[in-house]
Amino acid sequence: MEVNNNIIAIRKKDISLAYQAFSELMLRTETIMNIDARREPAVYRSYTASELEKQSLYAIQKACGDSPFDAGEVRLVSGQKFPDIIADKYYGVEVKSTKENHWTSTGSSIIESTRDVNVEDIYMLFCKKGGDFPEFKCRPYEDVLYDIAVTHSPRYLINMDISKNETIFTKMDIPYNELRTSPDAIDRVRRYYREKAKQSGKQEMPWWITSENSESTISFNIRLWNTLECEEKRLIVAQSMILFPEVMRPESKKDKYNQLSLWLCSYKQIVSPNIRDSFSAGGKITHVNGVKLKEKVSQVFKRIVEYIDEIKSILENPTTDFMMLIKDYNPSLLKGKNMFKNWLSICLEIADEHNVPLLKWIEEKPEFTLSKNN
Repeated sequence: MEVNNNIIAIRKKDISLAYQAFSELMLRTETIMNIDARREPAVYRSYTASELEKQSLYAIQKACGDSPFDAGEVRLVSGQKFPDIIADKYYGVEVKSTKENHWTSTGSSIIESTRDVNVEDIYMLFCKKGGDFPEFKCRPYEDVLYDIAVTHSPRYLINMDISKNETIFTKMDIPYNELRTSPDAIDRVRRYYREKAKQSGKQEMPWWITSENSESTISFNIRLWNTLECEEKRLIVAQSMILFPEVMRPESKKDKYNQLSLWLCSYKQIVSPNIRDSFSAGGKITHVNGVKLKEKVSQVFKRIVEYIDEIKSILENPTTDFMMLIKDYNPSLLKGKNMFKNWLSICLEIADEHNVPLLKWIEEKPEFTLSKNN
């Protein structure tokens, strides 16, 4: 590697040579820090996160000798910025550590909203303080991220020992740079975990269901359905009928409300022990406008008539978050341009299976009489 040229000049000639130079710089940094840590293990174990970042800065600056990098251009940004250290504008180093004797930890947010806009290449410099003496490993950032977990937002999980085919990006079949720059990164990750659960035959749902911009709207408290105001209940029932059309089927299936229950808990932070009551409690329809039906029919058709205007309003003016939910849970509504028409077609198909003149009821809004029990 030519050291007479600075890294900026090398970048202009051949970007791959610049990446190679940065890789070599980080390998030298790893060696320097491992030597120092063996020499003073107690000191390194005592370092706080900020102290370790400063020590890492000194080691990187020292490693700049006989390299295209300028030690004076290596700076610590730390704090709420990502990554912690920046070298010659385009190269970054994220410093992480654990007190344990393993190479795993929780990393940074998948959104990287505080990332320096100029940084193109990032390395992870990781300190394992446990064991006989502290040790350091340094690898490309995207090569050590194996999964995603949630604290207050989705964050990467770090494992310094994994191979490239074990990264979360390989599992999701998406490059790191594509995911981090995607405007719907959280949505894509959420969909990956939902599909993963489906393929495993599990009925699971990520609780971090909304985009990061709207995470502040998530309640810290779990609520019970019977404590909600009537207006909120009506909105949720209308949304449920849109997203989970299976709840409108009169057939009694024990798992019919499973997805709805998971959604209520994960998205709304609401627990409802008897959610089916919101759709079918109170008996079956026996009379319409005082005229007795030949056979009783499910009260769910009465619910459709009652909620039709609210559902139409929601589908004609959906919020960004609700469009995301439609895409996930009932994408059939997105065919063509009229989501309400698509939803109504689902309802009419269900009604036809049970000889219910639903369209007529929707148009006339008749009076329904219910039996006292089902």
